[in-house]
Amino acid sequence: MSERGGGTRRSLSPAPSCEPPLTRAGTDTTPGAALLDRSGTGRRHAVTTRRRTPHDGRSSSYGNGVESDAAAIAFAERSLRMVLEVLDGRRPAPQLRPLAEPTVVAALETLLRTGAPARRLGPAQLAGVRVLPVAVGVCEVCGSYERGGRRFALAGRIVARRGGHRLTALRLR
Repeated sequence: MSERGGGTRRSLSPAPSCEPPLTRAGTDTTPGAALLDRSGTGRRHAVTTRRRTPHDGRSSSYGNGVESDAAAIAFAERSLRMVLEVLDGRRPAPQLRPLAEPTVVAALETLLRTGAPARRLGPAQLAGVRVLPVAVGVCEVCGSYERGGRRFALAGRIVARRGGHRLTALRLR
């Protein structure tokens, strides 16, 4: 090409190679690496590597996680509200038997008999609950509740059973 006025020609030089060199199909062991065919056809071939773990094509999840998480969250909120109502004396402790293990109900009955000093601050209100799945059918619960302008912590464990969920452990502070 010639420029007007100067009469000189400019040419383009090849771009520098910034890519790593291509290797043969048998020597590259990185999963998913693609190589150009050196026969000149320009087609790409994927390098096949073996899986390190066996996989039968099924999903590793157990059921619909969204539905089970929503059910666990709803159960956690309902059961912890009932626990706080029992601690305040607004609900009898035996009403927790369908939801909680006997050890949890017995611990709450003991707290009622001994009279926790924080009960004098006023009624407890659940402030927040988080549910964290730790295994299939098992969730850990942590949360907080307010009583008289102060915030207290609680934690527990929920296990999914045939008839629904059960509160198997409870810790209050």
